[in-house]
Amino acid sequence: MAKKGIEYAVFGLLQKDGTYKDGKRLGPVAGLTGTATKSDVKDFGDNRIVETDNSVTGGTLSIELNKDSDELYSFLLGHEKSESGEIFYNADDIAPYMGVGAVGMSEGDYVAKFYTKVQFGEPSDENSTKQDTVTYNHVTLEGTILVPEDGIWKRTKRFKTLETAKAYLNEIVGITTGPTVTQVN
Repeated sequence: MAKKGIEYAVFGLLQKDGTYKDGKRLGPVAGLTGTATKSDVKDFGDNRIVETDNSVTGGTLSIELNKDSDELYSFLLGHEKSESGEIFYNADDIAPYMGVGAVGMSEGDYVAKFYTKVQFGEPSDENSTKQDTVTYNHVTLEGTILVPEDGIWKRTKRFKTLETAKAYLNEIVGITTGPTVTQVN
């Protein structure tokens, strides 16, 4: 299965009833990698493996962002933003649980991917000086994928058009005003 591209990344705040609210678009993303952590347990009997357990126990979601956004940090990481625009990174801040989705392409279809419960952590603060040629730096945001009580840690659905894939993700995270109005800048 050949995959190409990733776009239209969104997130929504996970509620106690399993729904999402305050959905927003992350803005352009350069990459998204979801890596499942699997149980690797083997049961031996008669000098051979008789049963295995490879179930998903969690994972890591890595999103490479094109924009370094103050709104993003305050919302996704639980930081306080003052009226003057200053962000306070408190050691006691707790990032909320989010649902995160994006649209990719595979075999001519648009594939909406949605991770149901993710908690992000602080990204690295990497900076470099301008050199002879321009170098674009991205922020990589790492999140822990958790398995919710119902066991559904990821959802995917195929669509023939990009607009229907976007509408699917918008409905899940609670974006009701259109794909560009709620973008985090």
